[in-house]
Amino acid sequence: MKNKLLTTALVGSLVSLSSVAVAQTTITGNLDLSFQTHSSSGGTAAQRLDSDRYFGKESQINIQNKGKLTNGMDYAAGFSIELDGPDGNSNYSTGTVGAFAENTYIDITLTPGTMFTVGADHVQNLDRNITNLAGFGYLGIDGVNNVISSYSKSGQSIYSAFGVGLVQDIAKIGKLSAYYVPTNNSAVAQNDIFNGVQTTANGANDSAYEFVFTGDLGIQGAQIGLAYNKQEGLDKPTQARNDIINKKIDGRYTVGQFTIAGDYVKMSGITTGTGTTAGYTAGVNEHKSKSVGLGYAINKDLSVSYAYGKTETNKAASPDEKNQVIAIGYNLGPIAVGLQYKNVDNHANTSGLDADAYAVRLSTKF
Repeated sequence: MKNKLLTTALVGSLVSLSSVAVAQTTITGNLDLSFQTHSSSGGTAAQRLDSDRYFGKESQINIQNKGKLTNGMDYAAGFSIELDGPDGNSNYSTGTVGAFAENTYIDITLTPGTMFTVGADHVQNLDRNITNLAGFGYLGIDGVNNVISSYSKSGQSIYSAFGVGLVQDIAKIGKLSAYYVPTNNSAVAQNDIFNGVQTTANGANDSAYEFVFTGDLGIQGAQIGLAYNKQEGLDKPTQARNDIINKKIDGRYTVGQFTIAGDYVKMSGITTGTGTTAGYTAGVNEHKSKSVGLGYAINKDLSVSYAYGKTETNKAASPDEKNQVIAIGYNLGPIAVGLQYKNVDNHANTSGLDADAYAVRLSTKF
């Protein structure tokens, strides 16, 4: 009888907690549909797509809750379900776990301006192309026949792996965050009761940490980002790698109808289209990417922009990758329309592998 009473009390408390959560829950979402056509030349037949046309799609539902703990601290919690075009299930072996680990978090405000967070895809990061002002997608070509561009939008940020972090407000200038992940593997987590062995996917990477600052430095119209992250070298009997280190800085400034932006990222020890062996060794496997962008708001609904980016590598006989993007953005109220043209030379630092792409995107939020 005593055990039954305890069980009943526990169930009652969970029901009560659930009722409070529902009252404070909000649901939002977004839908993006796009169409792109691109062609390429040079390189090998496996690297290029001479003519390709396809639709793109991303849909996301966000479920969020916030309130106060019994000790008076503020909390927030939530998760998202994001389904990109290829996402279909949460099978680890297919690599689609990200559909069900998008923006998953529990935040607790420790003191005013100091937040503790645990989850994935939630802590602040520099996973953005700040110079592609009126456009969308990566500054690069987003891959030619699945050959990923050397240009990195994030500087290998670890934000999408499950971990813990602290975010500190710095009065009047921005926010500083520190984030640690025990396994740097995007969106992968074990069953909550750990009723399974460690999967190959979970053990594929070692621990990593990242420091990020974002803010305006007290300058009206400015947006600045700084990031440093490091993945510890993985050492197994069958595989040995050194550390992977990345640094990024970006910023933009708006005055009147004009916006100017720039960024720089140095990636050391990563495998890209020009990579040989993953792992950081001083002076080996390094990529330096930089870009600039200029935008002009014709009116409150119509904007245009131009961006130019270049990535250089220290791999012998590898030319610089060069990207150009011309974009137009038009706001129709509940629906935004984007049009853009991209051109890339020496894609993934592959000599003569060039491409052109035209794309349109429709976006809405609800």
